[in-house]
Amino acid sequence: MKTLVIHPAHLKERGEHIDRMLRDIGLEYDIVNEGNDDLQVKAYLEKYLKNGQEEMLRKVPRSLCTISHFLAYEIILSEDLEGALILEDDILLHKNFKMQFEQSIKEYQREYQNQKIIISYEDSPLWFVPRSQREKGRMLYPGCRDRLSGAYFINKNAARAILEELKAKRCDRAIDLYHYQLIQEKVINYLWCHPAIATQGTATGIFETSLSSNKKKLRKLSWFFQKNYKLLLYWFR
Repeated sequence: MKTLVIHPAHLKERGEHIDRMLRDIGLEYDIVNEGNDDLQVKAYLEKYLKNGQEEMLRKVPRSLCTISHFLAYEIILSEDLEGALILEDDILLHKNFKMQFEQSIKEYQREYQNQKIIISYEDSPLWFVPRSQREKGRMLYPGCRDRLSGAYFINKNAARAILEELKAKRCDRAIDLYHYQLIQEKVINYLWCHPAIATQGTATGIFETSLSSNKKKLRKLSWFFQKNYKLLLYWFR
């Protein structure tokens, strides 16, 4: 399974983080970004985004990140891949990620392979599968909305459907909000992995370098308590 990492070259700390983490768990990966050539970046922005010319003038990082996800989908189709694991460069993979990811893909191949599928692996927005819906031995459940875009699998059918949608009507929002729109419009099918096995570092404050050391510690503690509180709530649902 190919792993594609969304990573702007100038964010060196994140690049070092993702490289070290993926090497440690034995995952090979390719970097995807919008590139450094202004003409090429402009072409991508105008191809994929409704307000591409305006975004080129401002070069908003969120927009550049969004088109990098679309470029990853182009890679899936051009290389005729079954799909790919898409990671953003601030993601934190849990220690059991590789084993549980492989297990989830086996379940996907048994039950969902012919659908237009995105599988979310992260808990960054603190949304979980309610205990009343969980089944022993099952990892994948229909998701009512996206759970951000830091760690997900997308298959070829979904990648093709999204790129076709972009040809008809270009994107006007960040990638996670765009996924949510496509879920609502039934362009794609969205699954949540339970348990979640990844967290965005920006959710916990790890990559917000403007924070002081003490504020980072408080942010991590706050995240820890919020997560465990939400897990308890979903246990009773």
